[in-house]
Amino acid sequence: MTERTTVTPPEWQQWCDAAARQARSAGELLRRMLASPRQIQSKGFRDLVTDADFAAQALITQGLRQEFPHHGFWAEEENSELPTAGPVRWMVDPVDGTSNYSRGIPNFCVSIAAAVDEKVVVGVIYDPMSDELFSAVLGGGCTVNGRPVTVSQTDTLAEAAIAIDYGRRKVVRKRAIAAMLGFVHEVRNIRSIGSAALTLAWVAAGRLDAYLSFELGAWDIAAGTLMIQEAGGQVSTVEEKPLALVASTTCAASNGLLHEPLLSLLGEAI
Repeated sequence: MTERTTVTPPEWQQWCDAAARQARSAGELLRRMLASPRQIQSKGFRDLVTDADFAAQALITQGLRQEFPHHGFWAEEENSELPTAGPVRWMVDPVDGTSNYSRGIPNFCVSIAAAVDEKVVVGVIYDPMSDELFSAVLGGGCTVNGRPVTVSQTDTLAEAAIAIDYGRRKVVRKRAIAAMLGFVHEVRNIRSIGSAALTLAWVAAGRLDAYLSFELGAWDIAAGTLMIQEAGGQVSTVEEKPLALVASTTCAASNGLLHEPLLSLLGEAI
């Protein structure tokens, strides 16, 4: 990695610290609720939400609004009472990996990001089951529980550990399966974690070499993609365009060394 010279405004670190506090509080709540019977609802095709999602989101947004009353929000669970406009917009996914959570599978996380003028400047992801706090501030690098981390140095697909999500809709799953068939025999192994944000954090920490998804929301990717960039990796859409904070996007994230080789295989397959 090249030495960083970016000046990080003091308020960005304040926002990161605030997000970390709220993520830890929400994570503690999720741990407590995990062992209890869940109230599960469907909010769309193959898309679940639980009482824990609502409870964690309320805790996070209330806490951030108390500290930053003029900020706006874009949260995964709809809430008409949340302001959407402001000089800073918080993107909140209270339980990334709800399907896992609803079944007691301990792969889920809390994801919080702050954006200024549609540019993410703060990202926090908390894994309450391992008590790992991943965080990044634009220009300040990426840490796990305060320890600096970088992406992996894997430079060949033959040695790579790749993660992929299959999505919910039939058309998305078809693309994901076609893509996987394009590289399945070229890589060491393939994983599907069931939590986009946590998977992105693992790429940033060098535990995985790349990740692909064909349909995600801004709240899924905002924190994790900042972490990967700050850890020395690369992010884009699967179509090799810049990622934007939109309601639905594809996502390709990697250690940078494998970005072009992996996406070139996708181009042949999909």
